[in-house]
Amino acid sequence: MKYRRLTKEQFETLSVEFAQFLASQSIDQKKWQSIIQNNPAQLDQQLDAFSDLVWEESLRKTCYINHYSPGGVFAFHAGQMSMTLLGVKTATDLDFNTPEAWQWLSEHWQEDSVSFYREQKPYDKQRTQVLFALIEQGGVLSSGDLAQRLEALIP
Repeated sequence: MKYRRLTKEQFETLSVEFAQFLASQSIDQKKWQSIIQNNPAQLDQQLDAFSDLVWEESLRKTCYINHYSPGGVFAFHAGQMSMTLLGVKTATDLDFNTPEAWQWLSEHWQEDSVSFYREQKPYDKQRTQVLFALIEQGGVLSSGDLAQRLEALIP
């Protein structure tokens, strides 16, 4: 398995797509029930294959990932050949999911307790694996709004 198995909730959300995946494997409802009851190895194989397919497709389309931590926020722009990191880290435990943190930053951005980051580097592994690792570390897919906001702030 290249990534990780989808959660039960993710499988439920993708139930139509999973049924289509099984159909593409010539597995109908009756055969699927038989696999569930009689062939745990094949069950695991199908669940893992579908999970990898979903992850691969999602990661291929991913352009932005945000990561929030106490006192910091980072936006990753995933290009095809390299990744750009834009971020802010403070000595405080600000929650950058709140307007108050952004207000604080607008007033204190020049203080020594605030660090801005801008870095670009080529991928050291396959692009999708790098993105998956960021998600597994708490990153969330994004539309790019945070990256644009940070781009305007970072000197």
